[in-house]
Amino acid sequence: MMKLLISIILLGFSNLLQADTLVIVNAQNPISRMEHKQVVDLFMGRSSVFPDRQPAQTLDLKAGTPVRASFYKTLTGKSEAQVDAYWATLVFAGRMSPPKQLTDEQQVIAEVAANPSAIAYVNRQPLPASVKIVMELNTPE
Repeated sequence: MMKLLISIILLGFSNLLQADTLVIVNAQNPISRMEHKQVVDLFMGRSSVFPDRQPAQTLDLKAGTPVRASFYKTLTGKSEAQVDAYWATLVFAGRMSPPKQLTDEQQVIAEVAANPSAIAYVNRQPLPASVKIVMELNTPE
């Protein structure tokens, strides 16, 4: 009986530790949901507009943050190093610039709240009414 109780408790904690990532935009943005491919295209520089053709500005967390590594691994299947190498190639070719990097999630939320064109990601957390979720990524266990 004790083993069963411990197993149930550990299972509950493992679900809490599963960090879902939220893709967010400004609350004034008319987009309410985005498809996985649309988010990949934006964050990998294949597109620079939202599905309604309005300009999009991608915001990123600084390199080396666990949230950033988890986001790209879950979104693209690529490691953070692979994503950085991909962007280095595009920048070197003069094709485009990578997403603007910000220091922490609170700075990301503030920037999205202030910029109707912004799109970013954060770990699941309470969000202000000035931003909204357009996609959720479940981190694989």
